[in-house]
Amino acid sequence: MLGGYWKSAGLVVTFLAMGFCFPATAQPIPDLSLDQLEQQLLAGDYGKIRAVAAEQGGEIVYRERFGKGDLGDRVDIRSAGKSITALAVGAAIADGMLPGTDVKVWPYLSSPRGAPFNEITIRDLLTMSSALDCNDWDRRSPGQEERMYRRREWRDFALALPARDFERDERGIGPFSYCTAGVFLLGQVVEKATGERFDRYVQRRLFDPLGIDGADWRRSRSGEIQSGGQLTISDEALLRLGRMVLNRGVWEGQRVLPEEWLRTVLTPTHSMSDHVHYGYLWWATPIRSSRGYEAAVMMKGNGGNIVAIVPSLDAVLVVQSENYNRRQAERNSFIVLTTMLRSLPIPAE
Repeated sequence: MLGGYWKSAGLVVTFLAMGFCFPATAQPIPDLSLDQLEQQLLAGDYGKIRAVAAEQGGEIVYRERFGKGDLGDRVDIRSAGKSITALAVGAAIADGMLPGTDVKVWPYLSSPRGAPFNEITIRDLLTMSSALDCNDWDRRSPGQEERMYRRREWRDFALALPARDFERDERGIGPFSYCTAGVFLLGQVVEKATGERFDRYVQRRLFDPLGIDGADWRRSRSGEIQSGGQLTISDEALLRLGRMVLNRGVWEGQRVLPEEWLRTVLTPTHSMSDHVHYGYLWWATPIRSSRGYEAAVMMKGNGGNIVAIVPSLDAVLVVQSENYNRRQAERNSFIVLTTMLRSLPIPAE
């Protein structure tokens, strides 16, 4: 039933499994047992991976801490927090505080600038396809996130960004450009629409129903909440968030988010490569199980921080890592994800 829902929702992407390697490096993922992986993690072979956890069918089946700290200590998951911002936008829409994703953002930001800025929508920012000249993957970009962090007020920086060459496709979606400043502006829109500070709204609307506390968002020197990521949170909290999403927006019988919003958020809008896709601040990339490659949707952040939802195995996997700005960080975390997934039993059809 679960698998059927995800397939009918258009969320399961068909991936080519033969010869699949990790997309960023074209290096094959090694076959390891869970015991072998543990020994390598304890030896520090994969750098500063801190927490590794898996649940299947709503039950935690593996959870360990490596390196410094204790089980349950929080880790900064960097841009993986962006995916939570997408959930917060959906909550504001469900609460009747935002009319939808096609609404223009500038009226909420009190900063009209004319075309093309006035045409930027919530969906543009959710899909990393706005007219803002902002690309975190290019240090020369005017909107590159490190430039924003140097400022006392991030809002002023983001609102003053110039425009880039921009044209929408037949779906009404512009070209992809990874922009943290745009996701920060989404948080500002949510604040204006709800009348609550972004972190307080997320806590009340998303975290409290799941029993999550202690999450801490980075702030600018002027006190603005970094809704574009840099959230310090526990692995157990991420397992709960993943399970709520996997359960179509329901946690322990309580509806937290509309099923239709999750269908929209997780459906890919951009194809980054044959095996990597992007939706509304969520990624889609396959992971290998004991029977082959399984479609998965993910929260992903710098350092190899990943929350992977694997519908076909009814599983949620978490890797929290402090390998920030390390070239092999994401591949190392995919080794952990693959090993965990291969250790899980295949559910009966």
